Amino acid sequence: MTPTPSQAHALALVERIEGCMSLVAVFLIFITYGLVARLRNPRNTFIVMASIANLGSSIACIIARDGLAAGEDSALCKAQAFLLQMFGQSDPWWAFGLSLNTLLVVLGRTNPHTFHALQYCLVCFGGPFTIAFTLLFISTPARGPIYGQAYVWCSVSDNWPNVRVFSSYIFVWPCIVGSVVLNIIVGYRIFHSRNRIRHLSNSIVVYLVTLNLITSVDTAQDSTKTAMRNAENAACPVLVAEDFVTLAPVPYVSLPVPLHTRPTLGVLEASIHETADYCLPTITSNKPRHSTPRKRRVHHTIMVTRRVLSKYRLEDPVKRVYLRATLLFTFSVVVSWTPATINRFHSFKYGYSSFPYQIATVSLLPLQGVWNAIIFFVTSHKIMEDWAQDQRTLRVSRPRVATEEAMIRRPARGPNMGLSILD
Repeated sequence: MTPTPSQAHALALVERIEGCMSLVAVFLIFITYGLVARLRNPRNTFIVMASIANLGSSIACIIARDGLAAGEDSALCKAQAFLLQMFGQSDPWWAFGLSLNTLLVVLGRTNPHTFHALQYCLVCFGGPFTIAFTLLFISTPARGPIYGQAYVWCSVSDNWPNVRVFSSYIFVWPCIVGSVVLNIIVGYRIFHSRNRIRHLSNSIVVYLVTLNLITSVDTAQDSTKTAMRNAENAACPVLVAEDFVTLAPVPYVSLPVPLHTRPTLGVLEASIHETADYCLPTITSNKPRHSTPRKRRVHHTIMVTRRVLSKYRLEDPVKRVYLRATLLFTFSVVVSWTPATINRFHSFKYGYSSFPYQIATVSLLPLQGVWNAIIFFVTSHKIMEDWAQDQRTLRVSRPRVATEEAMIRRPARGPNMGLSILD
């Protein structure tokens, strides 16, 4: 099914705009990665390697339908098809590589600052290259070459629908599903181990607090008994109630309660009421105010929400950034490849591809470079802020240092300098 001229123009326009956006995003990644040495860690290196693939696919998207206009046998058409076949599907391969590396860092205790670039490049670039290079030389008299006219651009020809499915999607989606599975395993192990450690720490804290509370209560009881024995010799009786102890007429009787017991037993307020006949010291304890049922429900909801959110908060910054980058990378690949996959299976089943499916494909698939730039700068913004602050500090301090050095090198001149002292 051939698009109408207006549809073809709309497809080419969207391809070129988003291809240029990805191209600019990729160059921003390269420039930033080259300028800021602190960003050259394995996590960002994965994104840079994937951006190299995005560079090739962006060029293919900018070609748009010019390859089709040049003819199926033209070098431009074959070059566009080769670039799309090799670099267009590299992002899922690199997403799986990043997920595997995260698994090795988190569970395998691998050094997070090591990156086996050769092994990953051989797999993530070598696999798509082998497929794309092989398809370049396959042709039959009945169906022609594999690389030829597709609905949107030069790619695997419509005459080879089975090859189109099995040469791309049969490798893309196992990588995507594998990335999701590895992310689930890593996330479960991280949060499960962290919650076990937190539960053990809380148990120890509860034990220590309980032990301290028992000691504090015993100390307070001993102090109260001592005060009552001291008051037995007084002329007035001792009145003991549930919440206060009244002594009379012993002036200024204070309970020797240690300071560390007061937070446990409550804040004690001593007010001494003096009259003409007797002195009445009163010791009371503040009871908690009764809250309304609505306030209790709100407080309970807030506490439950905090407790649930705390279970999914990761304190280790290295693991947190690794996991965040891996999840974002996998999510971007899923978003980019889902419309293209739906479109491909629709055309495989019904024999044609409709315009809405095609416009959805060209609206998301060329944006892989933009996605990678967003992931790169979002996960590295703290490092870039520190680097920018260091550059500002260096720029401000450099003229000051130069001025001080110039003053040191300049000879001092007094009122008698330069006069001859020879007789």
